[in-house]
Amino acid sequence: MRKLTYIAAVALAAGAALLAAMPSESSPGAASGARPQDAQEAILAAFDRYDVVAGASPNDIFLDLIRNPAFPSKADVIAVECGNSLYQPLLDRYIAGEDVPLGDVRQVWRNTTQPSCGFSVFYERLFPLVREVNRGLPPAEKLRVVACDPPIDWSKVTSPEGLAPFEERDRTIAALMKSEVLSKDRKALMLFGISHLLHGAGSAVAMYEQEFPGVTYTVAPHFGFQKDNKKLEKRMAGWPVPSVVPFAGTWLGQLDASYFESRPGQPPAANGYPGADAYLYTGPRALILRQQIAASTVLDTKYITELRRRATAVADPPGGLMHPETFFRRELESGALEFGT
Repeated sequence: MRKLTYIAAVALAAGAALLAAMPSESSPGAASGARPQDAQEAILAAFDRYDVVAGASPNDIFLDLIRNPAFPSKADVIAVECGNSLYQPLLDRYIAGEDVPLGDVRQVWRNTTQPSCGFSVFYERLFPLVREVNRGLPPAEKLRVVACDPPIDWSKVTSPEGLAPFEERDRTIAALMKSEVLSKDRKALMLFGISHLLHGAGSAVAMYEQEFPGVTYTVAPHFGFQKDNKKLEKRMAGWPVPSVVPFAGTWLGQLDASYFESRPGQPPAANGYPGADAYLYTGPRALILRQQIAASTVLDTKYITELRRRATAVADPPGGLMHPETFFRRELESGALEFGT
């Protein structure tokens, strides 16, 4: 009996030692200084160490960041997925404050290869916001928005073959990041879907990293864990909202990679979010708000008619993303919450 008690005591002691060694939010060595930090402060600080901070978009925290008076002193460029590079000269004039009607510049985000861009209320706000921020800045600090979608001219697309040359989007993004940002020693905030931003995934970032390694800090969004979500979110309850926490040196980085979303082509990883450097927490999964579509787009009957023409021209199947009705149906069937009712 004494032997069993001794063994049990040893086991309990070993277990306690193991638990003590594991990082937690309250243990001093949990993150080596890498604790959850106010999102804006963390992103602004990242520009001191990196040329590019890449964040998954759309997310309204980036609109708040751009409004931060400190942002123009940290970044020169905002590189966007929802921007047709064919219209870059028009966009430059608009962002610089020239007399360009909003109706004309809407072509930039409405005429991309991605119909979702045309319905995005985030981008409907982003471009006028940057233009307004620039009004109060000296010439040397004015921000530039670089449109990174392939230069498709939809007026010339009348068949699926007409769309095909513009479907290698990551190559275009990588080329523009190199020519408009990295080769000019500029600093950029990248706003794209996370698949374009992950290291080592055949993404746009991975492509330009072959020539410019180590210059990018990729922040992945929290949309809930793939398993044990309620249990793990309890550990985040005291975090600032929104906040950013690095994976390196934190319990997040020690989680098995299966807790996070996997992406096609992403090399396997043992721990953490494959290809990401940090995590953006905007609150529990159940409280994440859905991005609504832009009313100005829905009410523009000429544009909706053109979207229907494009869907027919490229032989998009019924229910495909080229059809505006797909977005109308989603809006009618969805609630205010991204994952709720």
